[in-house]
Order: sequence, then structure tokens, then C-alpha cells
Amino acid sequence: MSKSIGKLMGAGGAPTTMYGSENAVLNYLNNYNTSNYDNTLNNLTSYASNASNQLSNMGDYNFSVNASDEARNRAEQATYQSYVDKLQPQFAAQMSELHTSLANKGIPVGSQAYLNAMGSLNASHNSALNQAAYQSVTAGQEAYSNSLNDQINSASFANDAQSNYINQLLQALQNSYSGYDIAMDKYNIQNKGETRIGENKAYNTAAQVAEGNRVIDNTIRIFK
Repeated sequence: MSKSIGKLMGAGGAPTTMYGSENAVLNYLNNYNTSNYDNTLNNLTSYASNASNQLSNMGDYNFSVNASDEARNRAEQATYQSYVDKLQPQFAAQMSELHTSLANKGIPVGSQAYLNAMGSLNASHNSALNQAAYQSVTAGQEAYSNSLNDQINSASFANDAQSNYINQLLQALQNSYSGYDIAMDKYNIQNKGETRIGENKAYNTAAQVAEGNRVIDNTIRIFK
């Protein structure tokens, strides 16, 4: 009885329905088409899943590079042979000139002076060949480094191209919502609204009971 009297007196008038703004947002979310986003996201997740299965021998993404030993060997051999091809005629001409010079000086073949002169010339030739070997090693190292840089640049280009492609897809998804996003937004709106409605109903009931009790108390005082 007291509850009815409370209602009659207008107690507990807190709203117990969704706000208009909440209904408008829910209506918008219910009609929002997420198929493009969801399809693109499914393609990305499928790609990621397939790629993860190929991590041990992945061909599309480069995790390491190797320089070319073949390029180094070719450079070493070519450089050394180039030096030798230039030095051999020089060696032959120097040897002939030395023989002629020693003969003109009357120094016989096999003498100590002859051996000393030939030994000095051979030492000079060996020094030139050692320098050629050093230059060939340097050229080989440079070729090896160049091949390594080429591999790094090639791998970086491929990796960047793939990353840029994925980033373009992700950027295309910006400002769009997935089905999951929509579902969570709807849940949050409805949950807040239902919580507020429940609290308002409890408040209204308590207010109506209190108002009813107040009316009864006042009535009793009047009749006393």
C-alpha cells in the first residue's frame, strides 16, 4: 500500500530506460558494416599464421645474408694474374739486362759476384710478387665486402617493401571498426545503461516506500 501511495505522490522519478543518445549510438553500431575491415584483418592474420609456419625456411623475409666467397676468389685471382702479366715481361727484361751487364764487366757465370747480383734481382722480383699477392688479397676482401653490402641492400629492400605493404594495409584500416570493436562498444553502452537503470529502479523503489511511509505517518498524526 505504501508503495502505491509513494507512486501517487510522484516519489522516485529517476529514469529507468536507455537515454536517447545511447539508443542512437546503439542504432548506429547495429547498422555499421564491418565486413571490409574483418575480411582484411582475416587476410592479415592468415598471412601471419602461414608466415610463422615458415620461419625456419622463410623465403619472403630475410633474417640473414651471406657474402660471396666466389666473388672474393675471382677478384683475388684476377688481380694477382693482372700483376703477374705486367711483371713477367719486366722480370725477363731485367734478367737479360743483368746478364749483359755482368758479361760486359767480365764477371763469369757462377762466380760469387754473379750469384750476388742474381740473388739481389730475384729478391726484388719476389718482393714485387709478394706485393701483387697482397694487392690481390685486398681486392678479394673488397669484393667480398661489396657482395655482402649488395646482399644486405637487397634483403633490406625486400624486407622494407614487405613491411611497407603491410603498413599500407594497416593504415587503410585506420578509423574503421571490426566486428569485435562494435560488439565491445555495444556491450559497454548497454552495460552502463543497464547498470544505471537498475540503480534507478532501486532508488525509485526506496524513494516510493519512504514517501509512502511519510504519508502514512502524517495521516496517523492527523487522526490523533
